[in-house]
Amino acid sequence: MRRLIATLAVVVAGLAACKSEKGRTEPPPRVAAVTLRVVYGSEKRSWLEEQVRSFQASGARLSSGRIITVEAKPMGSGEAVQGIIDGTLQPHVFSPASGAYVALLNRAWLGQVGKTLPVCPQGDPLVLSPVVVAMWKPMAEALGWPGKQLGWRDLLKVNAGGEGWSRIGRPEWGSFKLGHTHPEYSNSGLLSVLAEAYAGARKTRGLVTEDLRARPVRDLVQRVEGTVVHYGKSTGFFAEKMVERGPSYLSAAVLYENLVIESYSKASSAPFPLVAIYPVEGTFWSDHPYAILDAPWVGAEEREAGEKLLAFLKARPQQERALVHGFRPADTGIPVGAPVDAAHGVDARQPQTLLEVPAAATLEALLGLWRETKKAADVILVFDKSGSMTGRPLVEAKAGARAFLDALGERDRLSVMFFDEAVHPPFGPLAIATGKQALADRIGGAIAGGGTALYDATARAYALALERATQEPGRIHAVVVMTDGKDESSRADFADLRRVLSVEGGDTPVRVFTIGYGSKVQLDVLARIAENAQGASARGSVEDIVAVYRDMAAFF
Repeated sequence: MRRLIATLAVVVAGLAACKSEKGRTEPPPRVAAVTLRVVYGSEKRSWLEEQVRSFQASGARLSSGRIITVEAKPMGSGEAVQGIIDGTLQPHVFSPASGAYVALLNRAWLGQVGKTLPVCPQGDPLVLSPVVVAMWKPMAEALGWPGKQLGWRDLLKVNAGGEGWSRIGRPEWGSFKLGHTHPEYSNSGLLSVLAEAYAGARKTRGLVTEDLRARPVRDLVQRVEGTVVHYGKSTGFFAEKMVERGPSYLSAAVLYENLVIESYSKASSAPFPLVAIYPVEGTFWSDHPYAILDAPWVGAEEREAGEKLLAFLKARPQQERALVHGFRPADTGIPVGAPVDAAHGVDARQPQTLLEVPAAATLEALLGLWRETKKAADVILVFDKSGSMTGRPLVEAKAGARAFLDALGERDRLSVMFFDEAVHPPFGPLAIATGKQALADRIGGAIAGGGTALYDATARAYALALERATQEPGRIHAVVVMTDGKDESSRADFADLRRVLSVEGGDTPVRVFTIGYGSKVQLDVLARIAENAQGASARGSVEDIVAVYRDMAAFF
């Protein structure tokens, strides 16, 4: 009996050991996550990034049990359309700032791919924010705000006859200076030009291509665009720099209402607060549609993941958070309150007049009208050809400069000024329409060698640009400087250059934009040069210098 009990004990112990061993060595198989790629208008970045983090923290899964991860990329709506069409972007979800870019994507997709059905459904609005003209409060009050609802024609009265703010008794404010983004890259720029066209046509809906050929439309668009200091890719850039630099930089900028609200939460040395002008002729909702693409790279799992994220974003808690970020919720059941209020420079009762986004064919014709009437640029490209540029750096920099040429308009002009330890005479200016090939050939023939006279070259180009600005004030005058190293050959030092760039009152007719190329460049110095002359600074490498140059061209 004792032997039988002992045998049974050994068997039971062995079974237990087997069970324990099996539990340790054979964990349940892991299921790979499905990745949802989202490309979205950067205007809603603060809200959307917060919600994506919450969505992923919730452990969202497909019906199959696979975990959903989200890769969300913010970018300009027009830039995203181009990326989808040329194949460099393959998002599963496209959420531009406005449905206008859904129409443009579908039209471009039809022309490129020949697909008869839209690649991008209209989509559900996520959040709402009206397009507004942000203006310094005393300037708006000088024009009659808030008792008078202002419009585009009121803004144009300031610069009538070239008098600027002196026309209304405030000569110390200088000229009226407007900023809006490049309409081929950014939603706010496109809707700005569209609002100008509607105002010229004296319509609020039904704008067609024939309207754009009418003289009153062309004249009003040309007059408004004539007040622009420069363009750009990012609405947020204008909002940020307007607050940082104050009224000497811009009198007004076309922004979104949420960016005006956001300006009140930022530490600023600006002397006045911003207020939102809702043009009396009408404006648009930036409706931020969420569209799951009908494209070959979007499978059933990605579609299900996209639908789950959409449901999450449209739920009440997420919509209430949109209000905290200065957006109006797409959920109309949520009351609009603070910070959408007068204390933050906006009016929850506006906009009173909404404009209709026309068909894609009309939008394309509008972009054609803008190219013909926009403020043309006169740019001096300052190109570092020092010895450190030898080899691939010079090859890629030349390719970037040619891409810059390609991105400029036919009415723009360009000069090329090379430098090494010396500053060489400028080649140009030549109009892009007739001199593009000659400029490209000159760039292509550059040979690397010598030192780096960065400060002397920048000062020489700036002085030349100032001279041209005096002779022809109706153009955007700018200097674009590209260098891969620090100054080692100039007669002037950095302090001398800053004195050259510092215009009394900060109201400069010439902007300086800088590109730091490679790993050895002094980015802080280039950023300070650009800031002194109220431009912008960017960084590039041999891998992306072409894209950096293209981005820089968006300012013009």
